[in-house]
Amino acid sequence: MNFTKIIPLNNKNFLYATAVLVGTMVGVGVFGIPFAFSKAGFWVGFFFLVFIGFITLLLNLMYGEVVLRTHEEHQITGYTDKYLGRWFKRAIFFSVSLALYSALLVYIVIAGEFLNNIFSSVFYASPTSYSLIFFIVLSILILWGIKRISWVELFLVGLFAVVVFLIFGVGIAKIVPSNFAEIQPEFWFLPYGVLLFAFAGFSAIPIQRDILRGQENNLKKSILWAVLLTGVLYLLFAITVLGISGGATSPDAISGLYEFLGSKIIFLGSLFGILAVSTSFLMLGSAFLEMFNLDYNIPRKFAWFLVVAPPLVLFLVGLRTFIDIISLAGSVAIGLEGIVLTFVYIKSKSRGDRVPEYSLELPKFIYYLLIFMFGAGIIYALFM
Repeated sequence: MNFTKIIPLNNKNFLYATAVLVGTMVGVGVFGIPFAFSKAGFWVGFFFLVFIGFITLLLNLMYGEVVLRTHEEHQITGYTDKYLGRWFKRAIFFSVSLALYSALLVYIVIAGEFLNNIFSSVFYASPTSYSLIFFIVLSILILWGIKRISWVELFLVGLFAVVVFLIFGVGIAKIVPSNFAEIQPEFWFLPYGVLLFAFAGFSAIPIQRDILRGQENNLKKSILWAVLLTGVLYLLFAITVLGISGGATSPDAISGLYEFLGSKIIFLGSLFGILAVSTSFLMLGSAFLEMFNLDYNIPRKFAWFLVVAPPLVLFLVGLRTFIDIISLAGSVAIGLEGIVLTFVYIKSKSRGDRVPEYSLELPKFIYYLLIFMFGAGIIYALFM
């Protein structure tokens, strides 16, 4: 058996393309997974992780095929405009904007917790104050045009893996099996939106294609391994944190470990967290600014205001519950993107202008199931 056919480790472009998708998915959402598992119950969370992981893999493969069926390079709004028209482009713009504003807001919220964990022993300030300091500094950097550096993202993914294994290594003796037994039916739906948010990484698929130019036949395999590795990392993180802290699991996952593992591991986890949140805030904020500035011809300074003002206002009026924000954003924003992407995929099958390197042969009922599932998730999140 030739292992390199399964994972072409000697192919740097393949490895880089895979790392880009992993890096895009692994973000602030990962910190909400252990808390969602602790509230719903480990086995309910495990079921949702496997289910959402599979749905994510399917959607990413569908989007990958859309990208390969199209000569021009776009992001999801461009592909939606090409295959479905302006009305659907407005719908996807709404969902993308909702997801981006939600992400910027949760970055502000959780940054305060991480900074408080890091600096509280030497300089006390409330998490709210730290959040506002974070927002001011990062917003100025966005206005100055400082963006995230791609290799930093890959470094942070590696650092996160190291942190997870360190926490697991230090705390394995403190994992309590009974922490995995409790189930709370009233919170059964919580992992759905949290995991959709945590697995979201559509924006990386066109980048993967660009990296694999001339090797597009590896895109399918790259997507598969990226989703699989991300899912394994999420599961290990959930098992470790929930197994150690149990009912004391905190919404940011890290703070609740303090009484079990001490300050050093909390400092390391929080340091990773603030680095990851900062780079993600820069990347998303800069991309959002450019979308307003370049795609909609809005002057740069006003575009910057449109990017940073809404999440600040939402934070100041009291929308600061980390888990609720990512759960709602995942259920509604990512759910809507999933519905639109399904329609884009169907249309690209007949209207694509390029022969793709792979083609999924999905029965039609799969499309209906995806649309129904995402639609039901949106309705449940908004009205239940």
